[in-house]
Amino acid sequence: MIKFIRNHYFPLLILLITFFSVNQWNSIPIGNTFITWFIQFLTVFYIIRFRSKHPIKYPIVSIYLIWLVIGIIRGAFVTENYWEWKQLITGSLSLSIPLFVYIFAYPQAVAITLKFWLKFAIPVFFLFFAWVLPIDPYHFYLGPILLLTCLFPLLPKKWKLICGVLTVVMLVGDLGARSQVIKAAISILVALGCYYKKYISHSILKIVHWNCYLLPLILLYLGISGQFNIFEDSSQNEKYTQQKVVNGQVVEENLSADTRSFIYKEVITSALEHNYILWGRTPARGNDSAAFGTYNAEELKTGKYERHANELCHTNVFTWLGLIGVILYSLIYLKSSFLAVYKSNNFYIKILGCFIAFRWAYGWIEDFNRFDIMNISLWMIIAMGLSSQFRQMNNIEFKLWVKNIFNKNKIQ
Repeated sequence: MIKFIRNHYFPLLILLITFFSVNQWNSIPIGNTFITWFIQFLTVFYIIRFRSKHPIKYPIVSIYLIWLVIGIIRGAFVTENYWEWKQLITGSLSLSIPLFVYIFAYPQAVAITLKFWLKFAIPVFFLFFAWVLPIDPYHFYLGPILLLTCLFPLLPKKWKLICGVLTVVMLVGDLGARSQVIKAAISILVALGCYYKKYISHSILKIVHWNCYLLPLILLYLGISGQFNIFEDSSQNEKYTQQKVVNGQVVEENLSADTRSFIYKEVITSALEHNYILWGRTPARGNDSAAFGTYNAEELKTGKYERHANELCHTNVFTWLGLIGVILYSLIYLKSSFLAVYKSNNFYIKILGCFIAFRWAYGWIEDFNRFDIMNISLWMIIAMGLSSQFRQMNNIEFKLWVKNIFNKNKIQ
């Protein structure tokens, strides 16, 4: 298995995906769409090949992927122009990210990938990307750092310093980048939980875990029924602002602005009007959008006032694969986090199970569906929760596994 990872350059593919992940914000873009697709398809091919040589069974993942294939086939029949074919490819790749559980369920594969990524991605970040990127998309490049921050107490001193600096920059560098700030803050909370694990009982982890699933569903029901909208209520009751420089001018940004309610309205209204609630509109199409559809209809001349993808993870899955897709996609999170919290022999996987549950909850607020290092890092954690090998480790064995990532010697 290790020979397969090394000889087939899987870690190199992950590194290249990291560089491509921030192209839309990069003042000096690397490659183009077709090169990016080639690397992404090559990565998918390697995972499928790896899966054929190292079969591991996760029924819920398999069922989801079968439903995805059905959605892709349906999409091929509804595409009407170049842009919809492009959307079909982009959407299909974005939805294929759960494939990574088949390779990251193996501790050695995760360790080799992280070891290679840290060796090259971090120096390149400091030498190049830190200078050509604005601060707010740093987390789209530094996804693995958020995972390592969760395990902060287990890191060597050198990497505690590096991860600490990068996490603090993501936390306070640009408060307007709310998603980045929240992810960094939660990673720090998980790290504190690891530091003070003797004070955190299993019951507390269970409560946190289930609250991450129940509260979003309750709030979603209250919002759809019109009884209570947390986004509108927060923006009306409190106003938090910061000043920032944009194009050489100082502007005031409202950090509590409601930028989500209208997206939910457009997504749900579109599904009701076109009757694709259960099955989805396929990855080739988007939801009807009065706010963003002009570009698609008039600039690209498709005549369709649609937005292919929104910032909210689960609404995209809903639009592309319907309610069935959302349920299957969510069940992967639930299965992973449940096994991590309830069936793990070490505290670190248990608390990562809570982090997985949080990321599902946060998917109703943001978490772009993209084939990028941020999402790959998330599904690396989900794979760790599903993996019996990770869950069978005790605390000492898990600490040794983390230490192995930073050793100079090759991972055995």
